[in-house]
Order: sequence, then structure tokens, then C-alpha cells
Amino acid sequence: MDNISYLKKDKMKRPQKSRTSHLSPSKKFEYYFNLRMRLLKSALRGVGNLSNRNVYEIPDSAKKIIENEIKKWTKELVYDKWNRSSKKADKQNKPESLYDQYFRK
Repeated sequence: MDNISYLKKDKMKRPQKSRTSHLSPSKKFEYYFNLRMRLLKSALRGVGNLSNRNVYEIPDSAKKIIENEIKKWTKELVYDKWNRSSKKADKQNKPESLYDQYFRK
């Protein structure tokens, strides 16, 4: 039994470094921006294809439901996150002294 567990350990591979581990934060943002925006465009194209009446029988309320969900998810998953992260950055850039916050502007 010990030989089997020893052999398994030898065959285990180390996790490979990520594709972006060597990139600077700005290059990493550029890499993921391109990747995720292409995926988003493809996903939205797929949702748009639901409008093909030759393939689908579309309920009357479907368009409104889809539009509302896209707006809700965009607000929840994009705008709210961007606003939260900008507020965090603002908090980090504020002076530490209360006096500086109120009197030195």
C-alpha cells in the first residue's frame, strides 16, 4: 500500500503558472478585457439569436423580460461593482487625519 501512494505522489504534477502570472497589472487588465469582452459579445449575439422567429415560437412578453434582465444584471454585475471599487479607491486616497479631511482642501 505504501508503494502505491508513493507512486501516486511521483506522478502528481505541479499546478502550472497562469497565463498572466508574468504580466504587469495593466497588461493583465488588457488581456482579460479582450478575452471577456469577446465572450460577452458572443453571449449577447446568442441572446439576440432568440429573436429568430423562423426557429423559435416566441412568447409576446419574452422581449420585455430579456431586456429587463439584461438591464438588471448589467446594473448589478457591472455598474455597481465599478462604483464600489471606485469608492474604495477614494477612501484609500483620503487623508488619514480628520483635520486634513475637514480643513485642508
